Amino acid sequence: MKNPLGTKLYYSISEVAEITDLQPYILRSWEKEFSCLRPRRMGGKNRAYKDRDIGIVLLIKHLLYEARYTSQGVKQRLKNEPELIQLVTGNSALIHQLIHQRGSRTESIATLLESGEYSEGSRDTNQGTEVGQTKLKISTPSVDIYKKLLDDTRQELKNILKMLE
Repeated sequence: MKNPLGTKLYYSISEVAEITDLQPYILRSWEKEFSCLRPRRMGGKNRAYKDRDIGIVLLIKHLLYEARYTSQGVKQRLKNEPELIQLVTGNSALIHQLIHQRGSRTESIATLLESGEYSEGSRDTNQGTEVGQTKLKISTPSVDIYKKLLDDTRQELKNILKMLE
C-alpha cells in the first residue's frame, strides 16, 4: 500500500544518515541513549526508520547541536515535555518536506519549535538544562483538547501539593 504523502514507509539507516546529515554510528548510539528513538528491525538486523523516527532524530539533533543541550539535558527535556515529540511526530507533512528538501533540516525543526508554534520556558542555570511550561499554539482541536487536559492535570497536581504542605 502506498503512503498518501508519496514517501517511503521505511528508510534504512544509511538513508536516515543522509537525510539528517549524521553518521550511522551516531544514530545507533542515540537508539541506546534515548528511549523515544526505537526504529523497527526488519529481518532481525536491519533498522527500518519511519517518518516519526526521522522527526525524533531531527529533534534530538536540534536540541544537542543548535540549542546546545547536553545529552542528559535532552533526556530530561524530552521526559518533562512529551509534547515536543508529539509535535514533531504528529506533523508528517513537515517531516515529508524535510526529507525531500535540500536545505538545512535542523533549521526547519528549530522554526517549528521556536517560532509561533512552540515557545520554551525559562532557563534553569543550576542544572544546565531548560525547564518550563510548554505553550502549544496549534489550532487542531485534538491538540487543544490535549493541552487543556494537560493544564488541568498540572493545576490539580499543584493543588494536591499545596494540600500536602
